[in-house]
This record gives sequence, structure tokens and C-alpha cells, in this order.
Amino acid sequence: MSAPLSGVKLVPFGRQHLAQTLQWTNDPELARLMDRQHRVTADEHERWFISLSSRGDTIFFAIEDGARHIGNVWLADINSHHRKAEVRIVLAPDAASRGCGSRAIELIVAQAFGHMNLHRLYAFVLAFNPRARRAFEKAGFTLEGTLREDRFDGARLVDAFVLGRINNAVE
Repeated sequence: MSAPLSGVKLVPFGRQHLAQTLQWTNDPELARLMDRQHRVTADEHERWFISLSSRGDTIFFAIEDGARHIGNVWLADINSHHRKAEVRIVLAPDAASRGCGSRAIELIVAQAFGHMNLHRLYAFVLAFNPRARRAFEKAGFTLEGTLREDRFDGARLVDAFVLGRINNAVE
């Protein structure tokens, strides 16, 4: 049985998170769940990390439980004009069923709505990933639609769910 949820927090993504992130990026099952098509080399990963500091369309956080790096969550395609962004998350397999994902999503929602004045957040979840869909729904996202046969998983076309959350405090 997994340990109970404890001190899940978001911290700035740093060099100390790189090795574990590269391992998750190239894990075949996590890559399948994230719709990643290609392995990433250490050099490509390093270049990506260096580029993060200059990107205005992405904010990237490591998820820690206590002092342990258990995943990453980020806002992608941030659009300040339309006040929206996509939420993406990856969790270590042993952290995925302890409520850590929904807690990390709640924390990034607070960042997006409270500090960035965004109005809308959305996420794409592949139909064969019900755990991710539950995590987003537990964090207040609702199903907005189904993109039928939207992604090719290597064997067949699969549906992608669009989930969204609106900041009702923003006018």
C-alpha cells in the first residue's frame, strides 16, 4: 500500500530535477500516457532545460513530497491576451495513486488564477488514462468535450478528452 499523501508542494524546476525528469521522459509507459513519440537524449534535455528560463509561454515546476521529487507540472502555451494556458503533469508511477496529482494540479491552478490572473485552464487527457482524468476532475476541472480518434498511439487512433476550469473570481 502507498504511503499517505503528505507535504506535496511545487518548487522551481532546477538542475537537481533534470536526471529524474529525463528518466521519466524516456520511460515507455509514461511516454505513452503523455503522447510522446521519441526518446530524448541527454544533450536535447540539457538544451531544453537551458531554454526554460527564456520562455514566456511556459512555467515549469517540480512536484516534491517532502524532499522527494515525484513529478513535474507546468503551464504551457500561456496566452496572456486570452488569459488561458494548458496544464500538463507527469508523476512518478509510485506517486500516481496517492492524490499527489490532483494536489499538484490544485497548486498550479492557485498559481495561474491567483498570481497570473489567468481566466481559463485546460488539459488534454488520452482516453486510456482514466487516472489522469480523475486527478483533473478532483482538482475542479470538468469535461468539456471529446476529440474523437484524435491521437495515434502507435497501434490505433484514440480519443482525447478536453477538460477545463474557469476562474470564476475573475471578471
